[in-house]
Amino acid sequence: MVRTRAALAAVGAVGLLWSGAPAANAVEGQAPDVRWASSVSDDLGTLAVGIGSDSAVTGIRAHIVSAATQQEVAVVETDAFTLVSGTPEDGVWHTEQPLNLPDLGSYTVRIEATDADGDRTTDNSAGTLAYYVAAVFEDVRTDRAEVTIDDRQVGVEGVLKGRWPGTRELKPLADHPVDIDVDFWTESTVRTDADGRFSGTVTVNDAVPVQAVYRHSSQHPYVLYGESTPTRIGVRQVATRWTVKAPAEARTIDFGQEVAFTATLERETPQGWVPFEGQSGGVLFEPASGGQSATVGYFTTGADGTVAFNHAPWETGSFRVASHSDDPFIAPASANSARITVLRASVFTSFTATRTQDRGVHVEGAMDFPDGWTPATIPVHIQYSRDGDSWTDLLTTEATWSGSGHAFSADIPDAERGYFRAHFEATDSFRAATSQAVKPSR
Repeated sequence: MVRTRAALAAVGAVGLLWSGAPAANAVEGQAPDVRWASSVSDDLGTLAVGIGSDSAVTGIRAHIVSAATQQEVAVVETDAFTLVSGTPEDGVWHTEQPLNLPDLGSYTVRIEATDADGDRTTDNSAGTLAYYVAAVFEDVRTDRAEVTIDDRQVGVEGVLKGRWPGTRELKPLADHPVDIDVDFWTESTVRTDADGRFSGTVTVNDAVPVQAVYRHSSQHPYVLYGESTPTRIGVRQVATRWTVKAPAEARTIDFGQEVAFTATLERETPQGWVPFEGQSGGVLFEPASGGQSATVGYFTTGADGTVAFNHAPWETGSFRVASHSDDPFIAPASANSARITVLRASVFTSFTATRTQDRGVHVEGAMDFPDGWTPATIPVHIQYSRDGDSWTDLLTTEATWSGSGHAFSADIPDAERGYFRAHFEATDSFRAATSQAVKPSR
């Protein structure tokens, strides 16, 4: 049972809510160990006590003392407690009902504990009972789930109530300040009406949470902190798009040749797509092989939204333009140009065809790749034509490094009269090449 002694004046400071967990039992023959006492965190009028002993705890008496006046206001007897966790030798006890104290405030808890062996202990400072009103939010809602670049205002409304520690009753808290936080920073402070209702408007500039928060106020010293569940507000982004104007179609160029790249950035509006000024980004040339991209340039779009660059790609690939804004309301955009095939030069630097004594023909020659790269293999097709117009492959040999060039040679037995030449077929990276035609004398 609880015996109330006297009413106390209200005190201002919030007491610390102690918590604890059972430890090992006390040494045999010793008095009970009162480890802590506190309010239950979500039920502030309920007293919790943690005690360990070498035998079952049989008696608990709690003296509730005003932290402000040091006067005892209530005594809680053993029959008011029930074991909620652990064992009688090592457990946590709660009062079955909240304490009914005369005033809100902070109270020192003094505990007398007795065990089955008859051992007894008194702890005059076992902990603190925080006998305060807990702020509780109900029906907090926003008037929209997302904001746009042109409308970033969000309305928030709800009800602020307080849970009284002695009865657990929820009552509206009238004329109390409520902070409306955006991304956990206070954007606006409003006050509740007579029914605890509040409403306000905040500006939201990103996809962030919005929530209502009650923070301790000197005007209401016995109401503790409370907050609503955060509501995440989304951002509806402005759609943007790139239109590549050049090169608009696939094309083939020689190595070292410049290509003009032009593209226009637009944004969507209720009136349709319009040029988008003042947006930053960059242009890359991305190799089709998947190798390292080359930076073409960076830009900020002008009034017409158009960017233009000249670039000499070093291998086959395509341009990629991309824009990205620090403004979360503007969607990024990117686009690729048509494929640009880059071919390096290949040339025959020499070719001869000589008639042999056994009625055959011996051919030899050399190739060069002046743009710096060389194919992994260099197949050379030896071709024959009776009239110098229509050509037929006779055989294929391979040009290899000779120290001064890429040389090749071959023997053609029983060669007919006519013309001979060497031909290198185009690859993905090199242009085709054909030597001069030679008609060997007999």
